[in-house]
Amino acid sequence: MIAEKDAAQIAAEPYTPVFLAIYDVWVIKLSDRFAWRCPAERMLEPYDKLVGARHLEVGPGSGWYLVNTQLPADCAVTLLDLNPTPMEHTRRRLQGKAGRVETVTASVLEPVPAEAGSGYDSIGINFVFHCLPGSFAEKGVAFTHLAQVLADDGVLFGSTILNQRPATLFGLALTAAYSRAGAFNNGADDHAGLEAALTAAFADVELTDVGDVTLFTARQPRR
Repeated sequence: MIAEKDAAQIAAEPYTPVFLAIYDVWVIKLSDRFAWRCPAERMLEPYDKLVGARHLEVGPGSGWYLVNTQLPADCAVTLLDLNPTPMEHTRRRLQGKAGRVETVTASVLEPVPAEAGSGYDSIGINFVFHCLPGSFAEKGVAFTHLAQVLADDGVLFGSTILNQRPATLFGLALTAAYSRAGAFNNGADDHAGLEAALTAAFADVELTDVGDVTLFTARQPRR
């Protein structure tokens, strides 16, 4: 059996420079709309509405959402990922768009490192949880870690793909391929588990299903 830490590393490994070069087309434009039935424009809406002056992005991918939203003036962005490659890719794309961009190499399954600071106005975590190993009873600890660094009046938002059978053949094929490769670890993920993990860390939680994607927002972090 793969150790949890190793499984998390395996899930992060596909984010190579070559994959990131096609990420916007393959994931953002094609997969979101045609495999998961949740267009990228819909997933961009929380960024347009909720990103604050001090923002933490967990698992930034190619950085498409941060690049395509209107960041607050002089927005300070911190990127957190186990893999430094997507963070560097995103940092380059944000040059001239954000007031300051910092990177922290760490796993969200562990407490957020002190170097990342705290008191964030907003935290984004898109398409990360279906990659993380374990059920929400285990990986849901990530919400607890993130709640500790969110400002009292801040907001966490994100999205994930749960373990329901995808409605499209494209989605079925991607799920099978990604699961075999270790990039998807959502076999035990369900709506109740996600909601329970969120409410353990936040007093105000909202979940919305769009196609095969579950979007969530959480406020009032529990300390």
